[in-house]
Amino acid sequence: MVQLKLITDFIENIFPPSFAEDFDNIGLLIGRQKKEISKAIICLDCDKNVVKEAIEEGAELIISHHPVIFNPMKKVTDDTDHGEMIVSALENGISVYSAHTNFDSAPGGLTDSIVKELDLIPIGNMEGELGRVCRAPFGETAKSLTDRIKEKFGIATLYSTFTKNKSIETVAVCNGGGGGSLVETARQLKADVYISGDLKHHEHSMLKIADDIDFIEMRHYDSEIIACDILYKKLDERFLGEVNFKISKVQSNPLIDTNLIK
Repeated sequence: MVQLKLITDFIENIFPPSFAEDFDNIGLLIGRQKKEISKAIICLDCDKNVVKEAIEEGAELIISHHPVIFNPMKKVTDDTDHGEMIVSALENGISVYSAHTNFDSAPGGLTDSIVKELDLIPIGNMEGELGRVCRAPFGETAKSLTDRIKEKFGIATLYSTFTKNKSIETVAVCNGGGGGSLVETARQLKADVYISGDLKHHEHSMLKIADDIDFIEMRHYDSEIIACDILYKKLDERFLGEVNFKISKVQSNPLIDTNLIK
């Protein structure tokens, strides 16, 4: 058992808050820094199912990637599912800590982990610390890159504007929801392919007709669920024998593969 502040200090040492975007809301969002922690649940999104899981597991802490409180709240009551979830966490003495865009952008964080998993070689940042510009392996094509993404991340269906046999040298990567704002940046950096997610329709359309860059869409959940594994490995190694960390078993992709519906 250790004090919560030791855990949050460790996370913020490897993923400093200074790397977070201005719009973000990170850190300890529910709870007390001096609370003693023996069990913790790690998740992508802290929702009512994860809070229920934490209660059943006897966990005093939930560590999420996406902030449990993001938009301003004027009241915290059980009138809404989100409010009920926060009230339930408070009533059961469960703290919630969120590491978001600082986790994305910091060296060795989520974006770098995706780049490493895809065997890409980082050569720079896209904008500030957000996103990476990479060199692709020799002989890479759009087809081989999409096939590797499917294999590495277990994605059955992947959307892309790619030209099958197009040779690739430079790849821009920005996981999650920040990708739309960097479409033009990726083009200015002369990336052959831009890997991102959560683009708007007009951004998809622009990339479809562009003859200088192709786009591969890794949806938000698919590109960020590995955040749980990254956090687990780092935290379990640091607090081995002191805190029992577990990855949530109840979280799932909010988008359902309709091929699985019988």
